[in-house]
Amino acid sequence: MKKTLYLLLLFLIFHQTLPLEAQTKKPSTTQQKRTATQTKNTTQQNKSQQEEDNTVEPTWQLVVGGAPVGNPLITEYGFAVPLEGRTMAAVSEDGRLMWFAGLPGSRISPHSSTGTGDFLITVSGGNVVSLINPSGLTLWSTKAPAEIISTPIQGRDGRIYVQCPREVACFGINGTLKWATPAGESSGIPLMELEDGSILHIQKKTLQGCSTALRYSPFGVILEELTFSGKVTSAITTKYGVILVFTDGSLGCISSKNNAAQDSWTLPAGSIGGSAAARLFLDRLQSICAVVTPADGQTTVTYLNPQDGTISLSTTVPVDTNRIAFGTFDRNSLVLCDTTRAVGISLEGEVTWESDLPGTMDWSHILYLPQGYLAMLEKDSWVIKAYRVTQHIGLASQTATRPERNTAFPVYVKESSQRAGLPQSTEYLFGRLISEEYMDDIKWELERGEYNDQEGQWLALVNLEMQRLFSKYTIQSMNPMEASFMEENMGYFEDIIKLMSSFESGCFNKELARIVRLEKDPAILSIVLGGIANVAYDPTFELLESIESLLTKHHLISNSRITALMCNATYEICRFMGKPALFTKGRYILSYLLNQNLDSGTKLYATATMRKIIALEM
Repeated sequence: MKKTLYLLLLFLIFHQTLPLEAQTKKPSTTQQKRTATQTKNTTQQNKSQQEEDNTVEPTWQLVVGGAPVGNPLITEYGFAVPLEGRTMAAVSEDGRLMWFAGLPGSRISPHSSTGTGDFLITVSGGNVVSLINPSGLTLWSTKAPAEIISTPIQGRDGRIYVQCPREVACFGINGTLKWATPAGESSGIPLMELEDGSILHIQKKTLQGCSTALRYSPFGVILEELTFSGKVTSAITTKYGVILVFTDGSLGCISSKNNAAQDSWTLPAGSIGGSAAARLFLDRLQSICAVVTPADGQTTVTYLNPQDGTISLSTTVPVDTNRIAFGTFDRNSLVLCDTTRAVGISLEGEVTWESDLPGTMDWSHILYLPQGYLAMLEKDSWVIKAYRVTQHIGLASQTATRPERNTAFPVYVKESSQRAGLPQSTEYLFGRLISEEYMDDIKWELERGEYNDQEGQWLALVNLEMQRLFSKYTIQSMNPMEASFMEENMGYFEDIIKLMSSFESGCFNKELARIVRLEKDPAILSIVLGGIANVAYDPTFELLESIESLLTKHHLISNSRITALMCNATYEICRFMGKPALFTKGRYILSYLLNQNLDSGTKLYATATMRKIIALEM
């Protein structure tokens, strides 16, 4: 038995050491061809199966109620996109459909934009402007004097500027047309806001081949006409001024210090590639400007400081400048997408990730979301697909670190004051500065609109009277007569507060909030809370925070009239500003009033206010 096993083992060892040809019968030529064909087919099937297995599945996809008809608008919550059927849809970063908003007019214009605090400024029907808050509530719609030809911009105090073929117009935050001033034909570049709040309108008109521009005050006054050193091809607004690209590839930054335009810095042609096709992108903190220029089918990215034009680095990345479909700054990188590829470029110039894209036959719009998603809006389809391309674990959002802009226009208010011959201080003021008849005229003009540059004079008048009012809160007033005048003329003081809240902007928000924090008299406080409810526009939540400060003053919140006015103001701000205001402060204020040992009337009023907010379906 052992001998048999031994011989069997030798046979197996010997058989395995033979060449492969000796182990198998050699096939015929016909069999070889058949086998080769089978092998080729199997390889192709395996390759197809492998490609299918390697196909990247979307992280999320969403079916919306129409095909996109315009560029998506990036927001803090995700993005908004205009759809066929004259609707705007809001989509969260994780693919939830948040709301739909209908737009008036026969068609949606491509010239929609985002404003402060995620407001959407939409254009439809050619000349209809609408303001939609972050919760999807359309606050108002109104007509511009003519067709709107570029994206509207929102000024530092909330006012909205639009560009028409032959004029520039301005609306208040509640939709009243403040002014419309003639302008030369536009170059096609949207309006730009300079760092002092003045507006730059770049004209089609040239002088000796150089572009010209008109600079407007916030009140519609043409301050000066400018002639540049070359023809402007593109521009971008920064907190230091407006950066311009010229046809020869040079760059420059124009600012408006001391109420006069001037060059802040220039970069000669060739310093960043020398291309008129340069694209500009600004980071959220406005500390870096990326200049994107062509480089033999690729792209040169140059990072520079927008304040002084100094270049920090330049690098080449594998996207085609001439086919860029989308670009934006992420938290810590620049993201560029052409029609076939997307890349992320760190602030140190390193390509941190790359992603191939499907052909442009498959999608009409692409965008990058701050949480690391590429979202593709399919062509002629209701489908949106998002693919994660990079992770942002543990990185803080920059929402709270956006650059703050001064909401006042001290230069232009002072200029209007001087032009009207008004006093520049309250030192020699006696009696009321605004007569009763003039007060009625101002109120009527503010309601009617189209008051043009008179607004600057009215702001100057109200500002002077506010100075007299604030002397009341000074421990040792330099002029006690100013304080006593206001205290003895409560009717006049109420009119001033009503004027402060009628300019349809946030220009007096700081002053109103300050009075609420300092005032102890319920009668005066009632007037101010009524004014705050009328303003409602509270992008920094300073008005809501001042109302919240009253919760610690029991002698005031035990007054049912004061608490009712607090509820009214809270409701109006939450309604206007949308969910961010409600979730930031609104719910806390109303809940506090419900949970304290206050009278039943106050609790019923707070409950009714909460129900009104719920009825808004935000």
